[in-house]
Amino acid sequence: MLDIFSRRIRVLKLFFAAVFVVFVVRLFGLQVIEYESFAEQAKAQHQKRSILPAQRGKILVRKNRLIDEYTPLATNNTLKMLFVDPLVLAYPKYNPNIDLSQQERGNPVLAAQLIAPLLLYSHCEKAEGCEIELDADKWSETERFAVNLYQNELEKLFTQLERRRIILIEGLAESRIKVIEKLNLPGIWIENDRLLADPKGILDEQQVAEELSPVINIPESDIREYLKRTVKRYVEITNKIEPDISTKILELKENPKYRDVLRGVQLRDEQWRYYPERSLAAQVLGFVNATGRGQYGIEGRFDQDLAGKEGVIFGATNTRGQQILGKDSQISRAYDGADIVLSLDRVIQGQVEKILAEDTSQFLADSGQVIVVEPKTGRILAMAHYPTFDPNEFQKAFAQYEIDPERESLDREDPGFNQRIPTIKDPEQGKFFRYFNTWGPRVFRNKIVADTYEPGSVMKAVTMAAAINANEVTPQTTFNDNGPIEVDEFKIRNSDKVYAGVTSMISVLSRSLNTGIAFITQKMGAQLLYEYLKNFGFGQYTFIELDGEAEGKMEFWEKWTPSELVTRGFGQGITATPLQMVMAFSALANGGYLMKPLLVEEILYPDGTSKKFHTEVVRRVISNDTYNTVKAMLLHTVNKGIARGAGVWGYSVMGKTGTSQTYKNGKALEGAGTTITSFAGFGPIQEPAFVILVKYDHPKSSQWGSETAAVTFRKVAQFLFQHLGIPPDQ
Repeated sequence: MLDIFSRRIRVLKLFFAAVFVVFVVRLFGLQVIEYESFAEQAKAQHQKRSILPAQRGKILVRKNRLIDEYTPLATNNTLKMLFVDPLVLAYPKYNPNIDLSQQERGNPVLAAQLIAPLLLYSHCEKAEGCEIELDADKWSETERFAVNLYQNELEKLFTQLERRRIILIEGLAESRIKVIEKLNLPGIWIENDRLLADPKGILDEQQVAEELSPVINIPESDIREYLKRTVKRYVEITNKIEPDISTKILELKENPKYRDVLRGVQLRDEQWRYYPERSLAAQVLGFVNATGRGQYGIEGRFDQDLAGKEGVIFGATNTRGQQILGKDSQISRAYDGADIVLSLDRVIQGQVEKILAEDTSQFLADSGQVIVVEPKTGRILAMAHYPTFDPNEFQKAFAQYEIDPERESLDREDPGFNQRIPTIKDPEQGKFFRYFNTWGPRVFRNKIVADTYEPGSVMKAVTMAAAINANEVTPQTTFNDNGPIEVDEFKIRNSDKVYAGVTSMISVLSRSLNTGIAFITQKMGAQLLYEYLKNFGFGQYTFIELDGEAEGKMEFWEKWTPSELVTRGFGQGITATPLQMVMAFSALANGGYLMKPLLVEEILYPDGTSKKFHTEVVRRVISNDTYNTVKAMLLHTVNKGIARGAGVWGYSVMGKTGTSQTYKNGKALEGAGTTITSFAGFGPIQEPAFVILVKYDHPKSSQWGSETAAVTFRKVAQFLFQHLGIPPDQ
């Protein structure tokens, strides 16, 4: 018996010795071998990394041309975001320790009824005429319908306590989609290439997980976790709420009568990029997307300067997760972004956009652009587009509506339908969509800088200046305009089909004679004309401070055929941007100097330093004598010639019309709606203060620049004479 007891004691000793050895080995592994790994995990649990946001810089313009006080076109604003806790809406005094059946019920439907009239105008400023009427008896039928519709949508969000739409996976291949559809699982459905689930509609989580797991390659345990029925505690309703609206919501929440009803409705501050002038200079500014990155315009080009550099705090936390700053803490400070000062004149930009919007609609054009430049400095005073967009709500440019496939087919067969209107096709569903704003995200594009076109007859002023400067012709030089000129297999005709016999160069420009330009270019020759066009800035970048600038197309002179030599002289067979064209005309207005366009004047850094952009002469292209001669000829063109529609009573105005044909399948199109019309000009004759280029894409009221672009030029020039305080000189 004693021997048996002794053996058992030895066995126990051996067992405890073995256990001790295991513990020692494990402790050695934990404390020595795996020390660094566990130390990092422990450190991570007790340390926190916090981001210190940097303030994005402003985009500024001068309040007016006479002072150095700035006003922002792009700044930052703190606006409220509204979210709800559906559980607290349902149980305003929710206590997690008490069963829901024992807790006081709320009234989510009443909450939706109170909030709907306010949120309907949440993005509309009082200055825009958005007066909010909370008395339902005073609503119009339209207002009542809109409020009720919005209220119904809010009720769905406010009363839905559980998650009903969970994305399990995205990017499903077509083969997997077919397999999942055959499974026909309740509470599971597919939208496009996404697999979604409604936990409330799933009867057996285990079965669903088992059947889906091998198809979507997600472990069953993970799928079961995704499918658990859980209460929603946070639902975002809307952001960027106007201050007037958020104030009224807070007043409602503080009202004792509604305090409990709206307890689950909450507002929190969010920093947003804000454009106080709305659509003013939108294509110049660009916008900041949802991730905080600048897109298009100045926001995109100078994103790094504007964004600054965010800072970081890395340190230990206490038991409540609050950061403790100590000797081991690491802090890198945030650096705010720089401010960008533009050359735009806010008043000129605003008035030009107003005129352009009215005239684009009046002339039934697809789009229109106007650029105003100070010729002596190259400063851009206005750069306007229509249609345009509001950078505060750039997402609206993507909004689409569905159209019937038959309607799309009928529209495309209709000769009167604008074939350039984009349609989006969903090949899988056979659906068609169009943009609410007609052109979609094309409105973001700065066409003045990024798009090229054949300038047409506007180029004749440049060709004439080149020929006079090269001593090939004088204003009094004549040629016999006795009919179309045959070059290669083509006939060069005048646009009005009129031929006047012996004609001077003054008449060539004032009547915009193609035959006269053919006479000039043949005298000059391809090489000389090419060199002058290059000197005027065509076929090369201007290096304006914007991304996406187009270079334009002009083939080397040795490749020109005899007919191409002629057509390039009147702006065909060569492409340019409106910016290149207006800078060439600036050289005709400032004494013969091609200037670099100046859009960004200064970058103001937070530390008080700055980077200035100065006036820059690229090269001199014509002499002072040529400048004075061409100026007088262009004055005659407006006073007596084809450009009379551009004249401003009491003022000297110089300019030239342009009408450019467009082509389909290599054939020139004819008639209203097929051309690109333009007018470039400046004034007054002594010390020209501004150069204006107006361009319309496919106006349908008239195919001629003299009847469209010249009219807009006159309105803009008349305003500029008054705004700049220039006295009448005629």
